[in-house]
Amino acid sequence: MSDVVSITVPATPGWGGVVELVLAGLGARLDLPYDRIDELQLATTTVLADAVGPDVRVDASSETGSVDLRIGPLSAAIDDPGRRRVLDALADSVELEPGDGGATWAVLTFERGGAR
Repeated sequence: MSDVVSITVPATPGWGGVVELVLAGLGARLDLPYDRIDELQLATTTVLADAVGPDVRVDASSETGSVDLRIGPLSAAIDDPGRRRVLDALADSVELEPGDGGATWAVLTFERGGAR
């Protein structure tokens, strides 16, 4: 069974710090290395820049060897090649899923042991 933490915040720039704080706490609870927590936070901040709507949700789930983040809804700009290069450098896996109303959700996977 996996641990799941969900947070919904307004889709405005000032709330990214709250999400980062929650992810830092989750990372500490899971005994993630500091660099992995930093990568989780930086990738999430990058994705949150494309949030659309009044609210954005971050779901973090923990499996034995990895942490998965599901973030959305997002604009189509998340698929920008430059942004994808940044996310690919931070996360072990980056997938985009269609959501309601044409919005996109990002699913980022981070291996617990550290960067690829």
